[in-house]
Amino acid sequence: MSNENQQNIFNTENLLTFISSKWKPLLIITLLAMISSAVVSFYMPEKFKSKALLFPSQNNNLSRAFLSEETGGSKDFLAFGEDNNADQLVQILKSDAEMYALEKKFDLIHYYNLQDKWDKDYLFKGYYNDLFEYSITQYESIEITVCDRNPHMAADMANAAAYLADSIMKQLISQRAIAAYNIVKSEYDSALAVTNKLEDSLQFYHNLGILQWVYQVKELTKGYADAVVKGNAASVKEMSDKLAVFQKYGNGFLTLSNELEATFEWYKQARASYMQAKVNAEKSIPAFFTIDKAVAPDRKSYPIRALVVAIGTMTALIFSLLVLLIINRLKARRPQ
Repeated sequence: MSNENQQNIFNTENLLTFISSKWKPLLIITLLAMISSAVVSFYMPEKFKSKALLFPSQNNNLSRAFLSEETGGSKDFLAFGEDNNADQLVQILKSDAEMYALEKKFDLIHYYNLQDKWDKDYLFKGYYNDLFEYSITQYESIEITVCDRNPHMAADMANAAAYLADSIMKQLISQRAIAAYNIVKSEYDSALAVTNKLEDSLQFYHNLGILQWVYQVKELTKGYADAVVKGNAASVKEMSDKLAVFQKYGNGFLTLSNELEATFEWYKQARASYMQAKVNAEKSIPAFFTIDKAVAPDRKSYPIRALVVAIGTMTALIFSLLVLLIINRLKARRPQ
């Protein structure tokens, strides 16, 4: 057996011998620590933990799902979101906007008795970071966890956190959607005004009987030729007068018709964009699917009294043993 192993055995034997010689004070200290830890654990404030579970949805353009003729799974507003959607929603949940929205809704400054503190905002942020937790699970769902001394308050705040995050996201999207709507509406109004003006101008030619220039001229020319062949002077004059009208106003009618056709294509595109922007500005869908709403827990999550007693007792036992060892070593070195 090596000297090192022998030394370890001697040290262990010496420690056990020392513990057995000091068993009475160690036992008394252990019992006192156990009783003290038990008493302290009953005075520690209880906290209840409530959780809500969400799945993010795809943040797609809502109007495309209803109005666009394009196909593709990327516009499926009923599909669960992907990694980036979960990250975006968690970022909103962890934002200051979310924190202060919850503070305003539940008056948390007064609820945590911080209203008279000079650094109440700093202290409130500490409370918030300790008691509110937002995390992404391995299944890409989002878990909202709230701890509070009141189980019903914990559940209410967890559910409110989800609702407020959805409201904040809608506000962010709405800002851009309304700005886009105003731009597109201006374009749509311009296209509509130009189209109406051209149609009003074209009404002049309609009043003259010019509706379909090519078809009508073809038919009038045929009628004129038939009247000449038949020698019908009245029909010849009538057809000649009508052809004169088409000859006089035909170029203007054709120019306006071509311009109206081009303008109408512009109008159709502007109207489609306007309808999409209007839906995006006025309508919205939730940013997530609620899997589990938070409910008031039946049992507290903190403190775990057995764990508090065990840690307190072991700490006191180890500390007292170290103190006794130090005292014994000092006595051994003291000259006789």
